[in-house]
Amino acid sequence: MSVQVTIENDADIVRLMQTLPPEAFDAVQKWAEEIALRLAERAKEIVPVRTGHLLERISAVFGEDVEDTNSDGSPKAFDPVQVVADTPYASFVEFGTSKMAAQPFMGPAADELEPEFLAGVDSILEGLGLERADESEGLEQ
Repeated sequence: MSVQVTIENDADIVRLMQTLPPEAFDAVQKWAEEIALRLAERAKEIVPVRTGHLLERISAVFGEDVEDTNSDGSPKAFDPVQVVADTPYASFVEFGTSKMAAQPFMGPAADELEPEFLAGVDSILEGLGLERADESEGLEQ
């Protein structure tokens, strides 16, 4: 039996997520936190070091400690998870400036771990009897 879900807006995502059992949320939440910790460690391995201050300020942040500037107050399916480089100049290092070449460390770390994160989420959902639609069919947004 095949079911196709078309997601047209954020409310569709919320309704879809509400149909999943609580253990799915718990498993995905724990997996996201584990990947965030690993992403922070990988970013620390590749960040350029001059004084060490930026390296020391890279960390994974969870739950209420996450600064959510885009929150509209609506309930969220998951507790927030972020990896931050908490210095005033971190974005200059990551993206560069007109006088300094970019030396990305967060983007490459995220790119490295993204396939593993998605595979882990797929595995969790498959364990619940769900699987990802064939990507060749495409999803409408």
